[in-house]
Amino acid sequence: MKTRFQIGSITSGYRTIRDGRKYDHFFPKPDASDRIIIEDGEVEDTVDLMKRVVWRYIDDTKSIAKHLQGDSKIQTCQNIWDFLYHHIQYKLDKRGVEQLRRPARSWADRQEGIDCDCFSIFASSILTNLKIPHAFRITKYGGDHFQHVYVVVPNGSGNIIIDPVLSRFNYEKPFSEHKDFDMNLSGIDVAVLSGHDDELSDVLLGFPDFDELGNASEEEQLDAMYRYLVSTRNAVAANPNHISHIEDPQAFLKMLDYAIQYWYTDKRDEALEVLAQNEEKLNLKNGFSGYEDDWDWDDDTLGAARRGFFKRIGDFAKKVGSGIKNVAQKVGKAIVRYNPLSVTARLGFLAAMKLNLKKMASKLKWAYASQSHAAAKGVSANEWRKAKTALSRIESLYADKLQGKRSALKDAILKGRAGGLNGELHPDAYDLSGLGEPISMTAAVAAATPVIVAAIKILKDSGLFSPGEDTSTNNLQAEAASAQQTSNVPSNVSIPTNAPSMPIVQASVPPLAPPQSTAAQGSSGGGIMAFVKNNPAVAALGAGAVLIGGYMLLKPKKRISRGLSGTRKTPTKRTSTKRKSTIKKVTLK
Repeated sequence: MKTRFQIGSITSGYRTIRDGRKYDHFFPKPDASDRIIIEDGEVEDTVDLMKRVVWRYIDDTKSIAKHLQGDSKIQTCQNIWDFLYHHIQYKLDKRGVEQLRRPARSWADRQEGIDCDCFSIFASSILTNLKIPHAFRITKYGGDHFQHVYVVVPNGSGNIIIDPVLSRFNYEKPFSEHKDFDMNLSGIDVAVLSGHDDELSDVLLGFPDFDELGNASEEEQLDAMYRYLVSTRNAVAANPNHISHIEDPQAFLKMLDYAIQYWYTDKRDEALEVLAQNEEKLNLKNGFSGYEDDWDWDDDTLGAARRGFFKRIGDFAKKVGSGIKNVAQKVGKAIVRYNPLSVTARLGFLAAMKLNLKKMASKLKWAYASQSHAAAKGVSANEWRKAKTALSRIESLYADKLQGKRSALKDAILKGRAGGLNGELHPDAYDLSGLGEPISMTAAVAAATPVIVAAIKILKDSGLFSPGEDTSTNNLQAEAASAQQTSNVPSNVSIPTNAPSMPIVQASVPPLAPPQSTAAQGSSGGGIMAFVKNNPAVAALGAGAVLIGGYMLLKPKKRISRGLSGTRKTPTKRTSTKRKSTIKKVTLK
C-alpha cells in the first residue's frame, strides 16, 4: 500500500511579518499559471513534483541566494530561515488540496501565507542555486499519514534544519516516522521539468510498443491513439516553436483539435477524411504528390512531417479491430514517423550525436568497429562490449520510438565531432546542413530532450560514464549552443537549394460550438462539418479544449510505467494500465 501525504497543522501559529518590499526587485513577477494544484497523494509523487517546481523555476531565487549566502554553511542556512520566517506568513492550505508555488509566487503571496511545502520549495531553490546539498524530509506525528515537510542540510555527523513553519531555527519537532528525499543539484535526471514536458515525453517515448498495440482490443487501440493525439496537441500548444520550422503550429493545433473532437463519435471517419484532404492539398503546394508508403525515398529530415500524418490517423481508425495484426503496427509506425514533433526530435537527436553532446558519440562509436579494430585503437574488450550493449538500446530508442533510420544515426555518430573509427574527422563533421531543416539546432535539441535524457541514462547504466563525469541534463540547450559556437557551426542551418518552402496556413477563424449529437448534426454535412470542409485546416480550438477536458474527467486515464532507460515499460496484453496514484489531477491555476 502506498504511503499517503496529508499536510497537517505543524506550526507555531500566525506571526507578524516584516515589510519586505525592499526585496521585491530580487524576484520576477509571477503570472497567473504558476501554482500547481494537487490533491493529497503518494509521498513519492508529491516530493517529485516539488523537485520539478524547484528546477523549473530555479532562476526565481538566483539573486536572493547570493544576498543570503553567509561565511559558513550554518550561517547561510540561518540567513535562509530568518528571511523566510520573518517575511512570509504561514497559512495551512485547505485540507485535501495542496498548492505548490514557485518561489516568486510564494513571495507575491507572502501576506496571505503559504504552506510548509511552499516554504520547502523556496528554501530548496536557494540551496540549489548555492550548490549546497540538502534533502526534503517528510514526517509523521503518530498518525497514518505523513503530515509535514521541511528541508534538512547535512552538516558533519548531523543536520541543519530549515523549517520556517516553526519559530526556532535549526529545530525539529519530534516525529514518529520520517523519510528523506535528496535533491539532485545537477538537475532532474528525467525528461520532464514541468507539465508540458510530460506531454512531450509521452509523445516521443510513451506510445505503446507496436507488438502490444497490434494485439490489443479495438477499444484499447483507439484509446491509445486518442491519448497520443491529446499528448501531441498539448506538447505543441506548450512549445509551438518545436514544429514552427515545418508547420504552422496554430493550424496544426486546430487540425488536432478537430480530430480529438470527433474521435469518440460516429463522425470520426468523416472528420479524419476532411483532415487528410487538407493535408494532401498542403502536400501539393509543397511539391509533394501522393503519399509514400516506402520510406526509402526519404531520410530522417526534410519533408517527413507533410507525408500523411492525418491520413495515417484515418487509416488507423478505420482498420483497428480488423483482426490483421500488422495493420496497427505498420500504420502506427507511420503516424509516429510523420508526427512533426518526432521529425524535430530526430533532428535534435542527430544533432546531439553529431555535436558529440555529453561525449555520447565518442562512447558509442566503437560499437560500429570490430573488437580487433577497437583493441588496436586502445579500447578494451570490456568497453567495447559496453558500447555494443548501449548502442543496441539507443538504436532501438531512435528507430523504434522515433521511427528513425539506424543508418542516419550511424552517420551522425561516425561523421560528427567524435571522429571516425580511424580517428579522423569526416569532411562534413562540422556541417549540420545535411540535416536538411531550417531550424535552430538548440531548438531541435530542446524538442529531443526526453530522448537525449533517455540515451544518457542508457550510457550510465551501461557503465560508459566514468565516476565524476558530468551526466547532468539540465543545460542541454546551452551545451548544444556552446558546441555550435566552438565548432563555427551557424545557429541556423540553411535549407538545401532543392528543398521546397512551407506555406503558412492561415488559421484566424472564430471558435466553433462543441459538436452536437449525431441527430442534431444530421447526415447532410451541415453545421461544423460543412464549416471545416469550406475552411481547410481549421477547427474549434476552444471547443476542442473543452471536449478534451470533459472526456479526460469521465474516462479513466491509463498510464504506462517508465523503465530505467527512460522509455516506457508496456504491460502484457489486456492487463490494466491505470495508474494507482492518488494524485488525480495537476492543473495550473
